[in-house]
Amino acid sequence: MFIFKKLITPFILPPGIFVAALVCAAVYLRRRNRAGAVICAVLAGGMWVSSTKVFSDALLRPLEYKYSAPAAPAGDVIVVLGGGAYDSYEVYSAGERLQPGSLERVSAAALLQKRTKLPVIVSGGAVFSNIAEADADGAYLEELGVPAKAIIKETQARDTYENAGFTRRICEERGYKKIILLTSASHMPRAVYLYKKIGFTDIVPFPVTRTAAKGAKRSFRDYLPGTFYSAARALNEYLGLLFYRLAR
Repeated sequence: MFIFKKLITPFILPPGIFVAALVCAAVYLRRRNRAGAVICAVLAGGMWVSSTKVFSDALLRPLEYKYSAPAAPAGDVIVVLGGGAYDSYEVYSAGERLQPGSLERVSAAALLQKRTKLPVIVSGGAVFSNIAEADADGAYLEELGVPAKAIIKETQARDTYENAGFTRRICEERGYKKIILLTSASHMPRAVYLYKKIGFTDIVPFPVTRTAAKGAKRSFRDYLPGTFYSAARALNEYLGLLFYRLAR
């Protein structure tokens, strides 16, 4: 019963239910409309494959393993890139205002700050919420024990390119030369590229949160329809790199 439940659930929830519907349509049309049946079958296969963990892992690994976090990072300042904030007002913890990407980055930044005693720049404006990501990140850093005087908030940036630009202005004003750049491992290649492009010459990448583990043991669920989230996240990074290389 346990295995049956795990096998059937991916085909009941989206996008698996659409895969199942397309397969049924292909079977129904196979003698009535051969071209329509082929189209449905191809769409079903493409949707199935692109929603599996095996597929998303293959896209994510080149991004997530391009840089390794140093065992003993050293620099003048830690720069943390925002990963999204919620419009949450009645919360018990400031962390409830952070989307998963921000929560992971800020949690790691708090630990890194305690070990290095370096100041922290949190960068991110109010993009799709009423609260600036840097304000939400800063509040959670304080909750985790980082001194308020060690937190510098950059609340204007709307994307990674602006993160780099506004951060550079802060670093120039305060005399910071070497930055420890902390962001999600999949986002790190784009972040490093843009920070170098904007003029930073001494960057220590500190990637966090790898989800496509190398050599991980596969289960049958990794080959079943899942979600498009991880694949879309990877494709967003590849498209972002392409856009900035062509447009800037």
